[in-house]
Amino acid sequence: MSKPLVVVFGATGKQGGSVARALARSGEFSVRGVTRDESGARVQELREAGVELVTFDPTESKGLERILNNAFACFVNTYTDFDDVNCLDTEIAHGCLIADYCKSANVQHVIFSSQLHSNKICSLMARHLVAKAEVEQYMRDIDLPLTCLIMPVYYEDILDIFKPQTADGKTYDIQIPMGTTPLDMMSVEDVGPIVLTVLRHRNQYLSKTVSVCGDKITVREMAQVLGKYLKPRLFKDKQITAYDFQTKRSGDLKGSADWANMFQFFQRVDQKYNLSVTKQMSPEVRTFDTWVQQNQARINTCL
Repeated sequence: MSKPLVVVFGATGKQGGSVARALARSGEFSVRGVTRDESGARVQELREAGVELVTFDPTESKGLERILNNAFACFVNTYTDFDDVNCLDTEIAHGCLIADYCKSANVQHVIFSSQLHSNKICSLMARHLVAKAEVEQYMRDIDLPLTCLIMPVYYEDILDIFKPQTADGKTYDIQIPMGTTPLDMMSVEDVGPIVLTVLRHRNQYLSKTVSVCGDKITVREMAQVLGKYLKPRLFKDKQITAYDFQTKRSGDLKGSADWANMFQFFQRVDQKYNLSVTKQMSPEVRTFDTWVQQNQARINTCL
């Protein structure tokens, strides 16, 4: 008997890769990963894990019917390209196109990586959030069999877009404009097991939205955890406003205004990320402390 086929969009990205690997490891599903580029180490890693890789250019609909052929379920994760001045409309169009083809292919379960609509809720335009909220609404409007997962900030982001800054290689400033408000976070690698749980218990999660996280932690607490495991480096919570964050990062961070508005949104609105429900879905979901402890060498290399 053949295994149910799950199509994973963005399979060579961080989030999609986590999902594709978790599903392949389970042995319960056939996994077809969708990527823009079939070259690179991540592609080889996925193929070795048993994932079928196919290419798709989201600017063209050609190929989606083939990609979704015989699919039981689909994990959809849309991408915000801040290099595109029309990235909001572009991402919405891509997500709606995938939704239409899921509908026509009679996909039985669509799991969408979504966000809250910061502009409607708080009049703050964070395009990477708003686009996903708009796509989610479209999926609901066409009555897809849907589960939405609201994703938090990832621990891995401190290795990249929110990397601590240093002038002397000894003391590092964490410049995340959250003040004393806890930030909901998780490891992107823990997304895959959560999606696996949703697929295993389809009836329980259909038509549901779950806000997932692995930890709720202030920037000051993040600094303490990093300092505990990465000695002799010292880490400090560099208190910074959203405006100052946008101004300071405008030269090196694409979409700096969107990121700044996202943090303002997080401070103003209770995101209701549910740690206890997340742990029920995946008991192995990691705290920030555990993640740092397990990734000391990796973090040291990035710093």
